[in-house]
Amino acid sequence: MGCRVSWETPMGLPVTQPYIRLPGSASNTNYPDEHCGSGDFSPAFSPPTSGTHVFHPPPTSGRQVPIPNQIKQKNAFPPNFIHSLDSCHMMLTALHCLKAGITFASVHDCFWTHAATVDVMNRICREEFIALHSEPILTSFARYLRHRFAYSDR
Repeated sequence: MGCRVSWETPMGLPVTQPYIRLPGSASNTNYPDEHCGSGDFSPAFSPPTSGTHVFHPPPTSGRQVPIPNQIKQKNAFPPNFIHSLDSCHMMLTALHCLKAGITFASVHDCFWTHAATVDVMNRICREEFIALHSEPILTSFARYLRHRFAYSDR
């Protein structure tokens, strides 16, 4: 379809896969992103404080964008989407550790705290994982994709 895959994480971080055709490749021109709903940033979840995370259709922008590399877009989406959810889990854990007054450090999916607060961090980590993945993330994302890419005769 010629669209860059984009979404917004449950915490509101916009993600757009950067994979485009390199300059000089065949038919690498700018075009209006008319079939893709908007420009770069697409669905949005409701704020985490609302209790549910629901994708919303993006605003229209009419912006010109380079032609995406469709193979890289397709192949990169599954791991990138999961990594974006993992990063939300890390941020939620860090924010709740801060609220609980305990030190939090991390690299990728490895979380640390002082030995005296490991039990508290472990509880927070599990609670935030369950809370995040109890939301209908895939259902909402599927609804967004159907809305964004639905064929229309218009």
